[in-house]
Amino acid sequence: MANSAQAGASLRMDADELKRLLTSGQPITVLDSRNPSAWAASNVKIPGAVHVDAGQLRVDPQWPRDRLTVVY
Repeated sequence: MANSAQAGASLRMDADELKRLLTSGQPITVLDSRNPSAWAASNVKIPGAVHVDAGQLRVDPQWPRDRLTVVY
């Protein structure tokens, strides 16, 4: 992964990497940014993921810096 000091950098991971991190017990915040109808219609959701409106998503400087936040 790239250095987090790179302001504005976009870091990407595939589903297998996210699954590995989730099963490792590492503290991760997962934000599900699918549109409301896609989210509601889906029977596949990551346990513990928080549904957010992608149009309203903003980086909050109060978010913990000691844990990974993943948006999908």
